[in-house]
Amino acid sequence: MKRILLIHTGGTFGMALKNGTLAPSAFIQKILEFVPELKQIAEIESHIVTNIDSSNIGIEHWIKIADVISDNYEQFDGFVITHGTDTMTYTASALSFMLDGLSKPVILTGSQRPLSEIRTDARNNLINAVELATYSIPEVCIFFNNKLFRGNRTKKINIWGFDAFDSPNYPPLAEVGVGIEIYKGNFLKRENKNLVISKNFSDKVFCVKVFPSLKLDYLLSLLETDIKGFVIEAFGSGNLPNIEERSLIPFVREAVKMGKIVAISTQAVYGKVDLTLYQCGKDALDAGALSCKDMTTETAIVKLMFLFGKYGDDVEVVVNEFYRSIAGEISED
Repeated sequence: MKRILLIHTGGTFGMALKNGTLAPSAFIQKILEFVPELKQIAEIESHIVTNIDSSNIGIEHWIKIADVISDNYEQFDGFVITHGTDTMTYTASALSFMLDGLSKPVILTGSQRPLSEIRTDARNNLINAVELATYSIPEVCIFFNNKLFRGNRTKKINIWGFDAFDSPNYPPLAEVGVGIEIYKGNFLKRENKNLVISKNFSDKVFCVKVFPSLKLDYLLSLLETDIKGFVIEAFGSGNLPNIEERSLIPFVREAVKMGKIVAISTQAVYGKVDLTLYQCGKDALDAGALSCKDMTTETAIVKLMFLFGKYGDDVEVVVNEFYRSIAGEISED
C-alpha cells in the first residue's frame, strides 16, 4: 500500500477541529473519523505546518511546507496539502518553483465548507486527492471538484460554488468521475534528477490593477520605494492607457530606466497577453515592459518573488528566466 503524507495548513477544510494546537496524531485520528475510507486507499500520516486562514499564508509557510516535503521525500509516495482556497494558487505556484527535480505528486486541496458539515465538499476533495497522490504524477497540483489542475496554472474563480478553481489556459491533468482519467500527455516532461529545494524569495514585488483614470502620479510614487518588480494587471491583451494625461507609459519607462522590472498581465481570465496586438500594448513593450503571456497574475507575482530571491539584483538573468518555463507555468514560443 502506498504511503501518503497529509500536510495541514488550515483553511475552511479544518475548521471543524477548532484547535490550532492539535498534535499530528490527534489530527489524523480526527480526519480518519470523518473519512474512514482513506485507510482503504493508502497508509496515511500527517504533519501540521500551521492552522490558519490562508489569507495569512506567506513566504515563511511556503518554506516550511517545502522543508516537510524534503525531509519526508524518501519515506512517502505522495503528498497531500490541505490549504485554504484564498491563497492556494500562490502556494501551489511557489512550491512548483521550489521543488526542482520533483518526481512525486504534491496535491493541494481544500473545501468550500468544513469537513465536519453534512453538506460538504471536503470529503470528496480529500478522498480523491489522496487517491491521485498514489499515482505517478510528477507535479504540484490543485485538486478541486473532480478535476486535477497544474497548480501554477490555476485561478480561484468561484467563492460560492464547489467548482472554486479553473485552469484557464492549460488543460486538466486528471478528471474524476465513475473512474479516474489521467491525461499523461499534459504532464511536465521532467529530467531524472534528485529533488533540490530553493527557498529564497523576495518580498519586493508589487501588483497594480489598472482601471480607468488611474493617476500616473500614484504609480510614480512607488518608484521611490525598494520595490524591484511590478506586475501590472492591464486591460485585454495587455493594454495600458497611452494618451496625454491618461498615459501610464512614463511609469513603465522610468521604472525600467531605474533597473526595475515591469511585467504586464491581464485582467481577463482566458487568453494570453500579446503586447504587439494594439498600440496601447506596443507602447508598453517599447518602454521595456515584459509580457506575462499566458501566466496567471498570481503565478507571475510569485515567479518574480522567486527569481529575485534566487538571482538578487541581476535583472538581466531575472528577465531571461521570467520567460523560461520553470515548472510549466508559461507556454514557451
